[in-house]
Amino acid sequence: MSAPKAIIQMLMTGTRIIGRAFGDAYKQASANSAAARAAAGNMKASEDGDRMTKASGITVDESIKILNIKDANDKEAIAKKFEHLFTANDPKQGGTLYLQSKVIRARERIEMHWAQEKLKAEQDLLAENNATETPSDAPKPPPLQ
Repeated sequence: MSAPKAIIQMLMTGTRIIGRAFGDAYKQASANSAAARAAAGNMKASEDGDRMTKASGITVDESIKILNIKDANDKEAIAKKFEHLFTANDPKQGGTLYLQSKVIRARERIEMHWAQEKLKAEQDLLAENNATETPSDAPKPPPLQ
């Protein structure tokens, strides 16, 4: 076998191996991306919760873990933990701005959750009032002029 033919054959074989490696890496990255999207879609949250999670970048469950609390509706415990963690992670006292911002985002996400629940309760109450309203109780439109 001549030297140029052997060199070309080695280049072709090497190119084929590298091409397969890139193809396999792309398939794996695609599968990982699909799995991440599926995991994000399986979060225990309503559509509003998903929007809030996308807006804040953190879920209520993560916020509860960050603040180390048991219940997301215990406002006193949340305020107490927030103050402690915020001051403990102050950069002037040896903490990091990253951790301090995580604590802030956790509190903000829980506050979004409270606002979301309040809005839902108001909508449910309004829907209940509209459902129990009879046609004789319904407001009459103003007369045409």
